[in-house]
Amino acid sequence: MRRLARPLARVGAASAAGAAGVALWLRGAREEYLAIEEDALPHKYVPSEIAAVWREHPRCAIARTLEIGAVALPFVVRLALDAATASADTPAEEREERYRTRATELRHLLVDLGPAFIKSGQMLSIRPDLLPPAAVYELQKLCDAVPSYPTADALRLIQSELGVPASEVFTGLDESSLPIAAASLGQVYRCRMRESGEEVALKVQRPDMIRAVSLDLYLARRYMQAVEWFKTNVLTGVFGAADRTPFDVALLDTFARASYLELDYREEARNLLRFTEELVPLLGGRVYVPWHSAAATRRKVLVTEWIEGEQLARSPPEVISALTAVGVDCFLTQLLHVGFFHSDPHPGNLLVDRQGRLVLIDFGLCAEIAQFDARQLTSAIVHLTRGEP
Repeated sequence: MRRLARPLARVGAASAAGAAGVALWLRGAREEYLAIEEDALPHKYVPSEIAAVWREHPRCAIARTLEIGAVALPFVVRLALDAATASADTPAEEREERYRTRATELRHLLVDLGPAFIKSGQMLSIRPDLLPPAAVYELQKLCDAVPSYPTADALRLIQSELGVPASEVFTGLDESSLPIAAASLGQVYRCRMRESGEEVALKVQRPDMIRAVSLDLYLARRYMQAVEWFKTNVLTGVFGAADRTPFDVALLDTFARASYLELDYREEARNLLRFTEELVPLLGGRVYVPWHSAAATRRKVLVTEWIEGEQLARSPPEVISALTAVGVDCFLTQLLHVGFFHSDPHPGNLLVDRQGRLVLIDFGLCAEIAQFDARQLTSAIVHLTRGEP
């Protein structure tokens, strides 16, 4: 035992010294992260350019990876234990309660991890084919019920973007104001334009979005590259699984490209204007799109018309019934006629105004049909409807 004691003591001392060295090396990660200027990062999603920035700051990437692991790993362990202890004899009520508990934990976990993870939760909230109803219900809360950040920070950002204090442009907005809604990338205030008196919805981006989102997307892409390597070289190469075209990185890039576009509110303003000019006239006044103030809109600030109304999903049954056909017509027109569509039609983005019109809001996530051909798309929809091959 004495012969083993010394080598074990040396290993223990070396491990402790190594852990202390790593902790010391990582200690300055936060300061290094905050020292990276936003202009050093691309404002469009270009994976190679984003990777080039974060490869120069490995300490930040490692620290963030450890942070994600510390938050996510306990949840993954609980899911594994649930699966291991589940049995056919478990009462249905107990299973449902466990689903609800884990769904709530997942929502809080995504909020704790930040905007990129909240966006992924929002994406999953419209996939009842992948998640149980309890999870879908909880994740839908991420669309407009994310914790807000201090209004004082929002006022500083507005001044930075507009070049003048918020009080010179808006009335009814000060440090005591509370946002009416908060989501993954920003929050919304109800106020008025000082010059015209018009009531507006003022959307202000959360601080530090470019750095936070780009770092998480960089790490997610590295993870997807590892997944593709494992599938190709291990599952297919070693175990003989069916050889398939890798899609993991491409799927991540599609999500990341859309998320990055949402960081530029000027892009959302352009989308809003396009819908106003191309979609609204085709629907005979049954659908409305709010106007925006170009003079007060910047990359991190968006000013749009305030819509007095309620969510379609919370309207009386007769209103929902009357506007269902309008909604179907609206989105088929986007797909088949305009070739450009609203990609985020969750309940919070479909309103009913006082005139009984269906109102579309939040145009940050829109998509264009590549090589648009209405005839081909119509044919595909007909085949899918009829169940033809």
